[in-house]
Amino acid sequence: MGLLDKAGGASNTTEVKPKAKAKAVAKAKPVAKAVPKAEPATPVAKEPVAKAAKPKKERKARAPRPTGLPEGFEISNKLDRTMSWFINFGWNFGVLLAAIFMMAGDTSVVTTILLIVAIVMIILNVIVLPIKTGRNLGQFVARIKFVNSSGEKSSSFQGMLSNSVGILALFGLLFVTVSTSQLGDKDAGAGPIVWTSIGAIFLILYVVNWQFARSSQYNQGLYDVLFGAYLVKHVPSKDENASGFWAKFESMGDYGDKFAARREAKKVAKSEKADESQETNDKDTESSGDKKTKAKAKAAAKPKAKAKAKAKATEE
Repeated sequence: MGLLDKAGGASNTTEVKPKAKAKAVAKAKPVAKAVPKAEPATPVAKEPVAKAAKPKKERKARAPRPTGLPEGFEISNKLDRTMSWFINFGWNFGVLLAAIFMMAGDTSVVTTILLIVAIVMIILNVIVLPIKTGRNLGQFVARIKFVNSSGEKSSSFQGMLSNSVGILALFGLLFVTVSTSQLGDKDAGAGPIVWTSIGAIFLILYVVNWQFARSSQYNQGLYDVLFGAYLVKHVPSKDENASGFWAKFESMGDYGDKFAARREAKKVAKSEKADESQETNDKDTESSGDKKTKAKAKAAAKPKAKAKAKAKATEE
């Protein structure tokens, strides 16, 4: 019985079939309804708004730049320029030449100090003073200055160039004389050629500047013509109130005025002496001429008197 029950249980298990799973029904997708497209709106033409015309800005007519010597100024004379040149030469090269002569036989500390002092003096006179005041030491003493065509102080750069022409020419001469002796030396390289060229340029600039000043009506050098500058007499005005250190430079013009007055007085005295000597010479020539004419008249009168005496004797 137990075996039959097991067989009956097995047959029952084989006859039971598993239930089939329900298949998923696909849902119908909603169909989108066609929406009629809206016609594009025709753009409405806007009437152009007339913009108010902006008034054109009138360009201001530029006043013509003044040219030539400004009114109220007098060109410096030869005496003023000569005085300024001598003062600048003594200031710039006095200590320098002394140091150079000392270098020939002595290379001590004193020579080095003199060279430093000379360089400082040159920088002060050529660069610092022209930038600060528009004049150098010689121009202070001679009471002259550089002005442009408007009557204002000329450019400081122009003053430095004009005042450094002589200094550069001197250094150029030194470069040429020292470097030309080393031109054939192969060990020296290209140094002598470079320094000789620089020195030649400085000398050429000096000659060109001198030629410009010689042919100019107002004695303008090369840089004066380029910058439109004129070297005129400086007349101190009440508005210029120099004080302190700069007042001492301004007072140097008194020495220049005294020196110029002495030179003028000497010229006047020489001219007066020349006139007096000319007058005495004229008087001497006149007196000698009168004597000669009287002697000639006497000599001509003697034969006439003799002829008259002979005529009377024959009549008797």
